[in-house]
Order: sequence, then structure tokens, then C-alpha cells
Amino acid sequence: MSNSEMEQGLESRDAASTASPTAGPVAPPAATGGRRYGGVGQAQREQARLTALIDAATEVFGTVGFRRATVRSVCRLAKLNDRYFYAAFENLEHLLRATYAHHAQTLLGQLQAAITASAPTLDARLDASLHSFFAFLRNPHAARVLLLEVMGVSPETDQAYHRYISEFAKLILSMANVPPPASEDAQAQARIVGVALVGAMTNAGTAWVLTGYQESEACMVASCRRVLRGALV
Repeated sequence: MSNSEMEQGLESRDAASTASPTAGPVAPPAATGGRRYGGVGQAQREQARLTALIDAATEVFGTVGFRRATVRSVCRLAKLNDRYFYAAFENLEHLLRATYAHHAQTLLGQLQAAITASAPTLDARLDASLHSFFAFLRNPHAARVLLLEVMGVSPETDQAYHRYISEFAKLILSMANVPPPASEDAQAQARIVGVALVGAMTNAGTAWVLTGYQESEACMVASCRRVLRGALV
């Protein structure tokens, strides 16, 4: 397939997606929005290509692993010419970080929504968030990206991973709904406890995924609730 044919195919797919009931209204043309194809602006086409690359990367990284993945394999699955890859990312590791961030942000949003919708008690918040966590892990490709593939790739990727670990730790600690610790030492201990609890949930979730979801979700929730509740009460 030529670059021109691939561009036209993507543009047709983008135009079809904007016509769907869930896609929302198409933004009006902007003076600096670039050339439009089929009523779809440049920014929308770029976003569609970015989404396609992250979706493809999730499947490739979650199947063969990051270290065996190639730009060609991701682009082939995304049905994009590799020039679109390099327009968005410097290399495959940058795509890994973007894919990890996408899934980490998605999970954070789902956890926050579940906690907000639950009853205002610790047990209710724990159950709601744990069910949301294990439901997310039912997608084995996204789970591998989130739990396994970013580990030990490079110092830069490690930093991105630990930034999100801190966000998950804060979310766990917030479920206790207690005043924040006043002293610096108490604050440091709280941070360490939060990170330790994220590690416990990560290890439990990783084992669940790698064993093919052998235990029931109810068993996973009940077991992890005991760990979290014991540290938060």
C-alpha cells in the first residue's frame, strides 16, 4: 500500500468515526487547523493516528513484550506508514511511556470514579476500587503494559513509572479519609506505606494475570481488602 493510499484509508476511517453517535460533534474549521479531508481536520487525524499507535502498541507490547517489539510490527497493526510513527514519537521507548501513561491515567480515572460513587466508608471504598482494579486487569495486554513491560527499561521510563506509583499511593491513602499527618516524619512514613500498598496490589494483580485469572475476582478483592484495611485503619 502506498503512502497516499494509507493516508486516504486513515482519513476515511477518521471521517466514519466522527459520524458515530458517541464521537460528538465535529469541530468547525479553524483558520490554522490545516487541510481538511472529508470534513476531518488535521488535529483530529493526528489524534486518530496517535490512538491507533497506542492501541497497536498495547497489543504488541502485551503479547510479545516491549523488548521484542519493533516499529514495523506496531505500524503494521495500526495500519500506518512508519513516517506517522516518527512524526509522533522519537523511538519505541517513547511510545512505551505514552502507552503506559495512557493506561495508568485510565485506571486512575476509573478508580477515582468508583471511589466517588461508593458509600463513604472505608470498606465500601476499598471494595469499589478493588473491583475496578481487577476489572481493568481483565484486559491482559493493558495489564502487561501497566504491570510488567515498563520495568527496568531505562532510568527515564523508571521515573515515569514511579511518578504514577506516587499517584496510586496517594489515591490509596485518601480512602482512609483521615487528616494528613502533620510532621515531616509522619508524612514520610505515610508516603512509604502508600508505595508499599501499591506494590502489594501490583504483585497480587501480576500473579492473577500470569496465572490466567485462576482465582475468582471476589477472592482477589477479599484478600486484597484485608491487606489494605490492615494498613489504613
